[in-house]
Amino acid sequence: MWAKTGYLADSVIGMAAIAGLAMLVAAVIISHSYRQHRRVMPHSIGLSLLMAGLAVSGYLYLGDLHTWQARDTKDVTQTPITVSDWNQQQISQIQDQLRADKQNGELWFALGNAYMADNRFGDAVTAFGYAQRLAGTPQANLYSALASADYYQHQQRFTERGRTWLDQALRLEPDNLSALLLLASDYFLEARYQKAIDTWQLALDTEHRDLDRASIIQSIHRAQSLLSNS
Repeated sequence: MWAKTGYLADSVIGMAAIAGLAMLVAAVIISHSYRQHRRVMPHSIGLSLLMAGLAVSGYLYLGDLHTWQARDTKDVTQTPITVSDWNQQQISQIQDQLRADKQNGELWFALGNAYMADNRFGDAVTAFGYAQRLAGTPQANLYSALASADYYQHQQRFTERGRTWLDQALRLEPDNLSALLLLASDYFLEARYQKAIDTWQLALDTEHRDLDRASIIQSIHRAQSLLSNS
């Protein structure tokens, strides 16, 4: 069971929370474009994806030291690298490990996260799919990861399968933080502000230790302001 390895207990929950919060921030950025133009403008999408990539990359570098602690120190240099270069390094390293252990679901999950950080959402869906099949039992965090990747792959739109994955995540775990934040972000993007507020409140009610309550409350206030002006 992955939870016993300590990887999903820390990596999945931590990544889910950070990815969800990145989506929340992305929704705030995109909403300005949506309300002004009644559609999502390309520059707002690019900015939101950059913020999501930075958030996820930061967790891969700082939040899961156990995964990377065996890396040879000679690989660490003082030369500044771009976010894209860093993402590519992570992808290459995980792919190398998978060549030696293709049945390792944890590595497939890590590869999916690395693809998300690099905005390769279709590849992330594939990697998360392998992780899901290798998990043995249904896991809400994996379904929410699949839903998130599919959502971004289709320009912040829920496909039928993406919605199914999200529903499965919430059916297994009604207070799944990543799923709730993804759903709230979509409600906000679609200008369904009361729904977004209610869903963010559900996220607050989980009292999850990784939840940035201040950011959620600020987003609720923003939605309330937009609601009163609509």
